[in-house]
Amino acid sequence: MGRNLSGDEMMTAILSYLGILVLIPLFLVKKRNGFIEFHLKQGIGLLIVEVALWFAGMALFFLWPLNMVFGFLNMIVFIISLVALVKAVMGEKWEIPYLWEHAKNIKLPKA
Repeated sequence: MGRNLSGDEMMTAILSYLGILVLIPLFLVKKRNGFIEFHLKQGIGLLIVEVALWFAGMALFFLWPLNMVFGFLNMIVFIISLVALVKAVMGEKWEIPYLWEHAKNIKLPKA
């Protein structure tokens, strides 16, 4: 089990894995610690993947077999987001395989 979370940590843990809502703690949370930065970076990484899959699915809208593949991939990303959200709320840092290797290099704007 993880640790007890402050209000900012809990808000970040929840909103980081809800798509575009990651922007709320990104711009509102002024005091950032390692926990908050970890989940912001991973949430932004997931948002980038979600947007890329959405655009790819829209570009291939008329090729329904490929569009179904992108729908399946979106469902997998959704499940990964839910698992990451639950672990974050429990105070854990779960490094999403492959994604974290890229997300850890994201430069966050100054708080």
